[in-house]
Amino acid sequence: MGHPHGTFCWMDIYLPDPEKGKAFYKGMFGWDWTDVPMGDTGMSYTMFDLDGKSVGAMGPAMPGIFPEGVPPTWFSYIATDDLDATAGMARTLGANFLMGPAEVGNGRVALLQEPGGAAFFVWQALDFGGAELVRSPGSMVWNELYTRSLEATKSFYSSLFGWEWSSVPIPQGGDYHLANLGDFQVAGLLVMDDNWGEIPPHWMVYIQVEDADAAAAKVTSLGGDVCVPVTEIAVGRFAVVNDDQKGTFTIFEPNM
Repeated sequence: MGHPHGTFCWMDIYLPDPEKGKAFYKGMFGWDWTDVPMGDTGMSYTMFDLDGKSVGAMGPAMPGIFPEGVPPTWFSYIATDDLDATAGMARTLGANFLMGPAEVGNGRVALLQEPGGAAFFVWQALDFGGAELVRSPGSMVWNELYTRSLEATKSFYSSLFGWEWSSVPIPQGGDYHLANLGDFQVAGLLVMDDNWGEIPPHWMVYIQVEDADAAAAKVTSLGGDVCVPVTEIAVGRFAVVNDDQKGTFTIFEPNM
């Protein structure tokens, strides 16, 4: 069962030491794994699952594919019904292709960098539709974009995936922008100001937890870092964290 066109369907991370990665994420979320050989490379793509349902994956660090100086981070995948059509439109809109489009056995994939600078994958399912568990503890619950070029970025994703944008004011000032497909909230967007320093525009993956404080403490106990401490917002509580190889993600405890 695939994910609807224009919605987030998968997440993965590329780490220098996959064995350390398995141990960290097993300890953090209880994920089990299956190693899938990557052709004749001698390397594996590690599929993570929770209670038998796929949640995400981990690959080995692959120099040259990702922008220079970008630390490991969980990548966001957006589903498409037709990768060639989406790729063609993305090129017309000024995107830069970092990888693909290519067939990888159970689907077709491309990694692109949109004009605002953020990189994401586009996935067309063949045999594999993506995550079987989302928006529940231990799985991807939200995807958020940080950009310095608001209008151009909104226009890019509207043209590419049909997202419609709305905004809500945030207490700290400014607006939080929401991407919507009909009644479904797809993603969020924040404008980066001078406080972000040299950090490049990027997508952030949120992984749901039952207790943000306990999860942040677990990150530290497993050798990771809490970069932004547990913070309360209107819809829940979050913290930005690194795994023990500096791979970044956000933990999120929603208001239930």
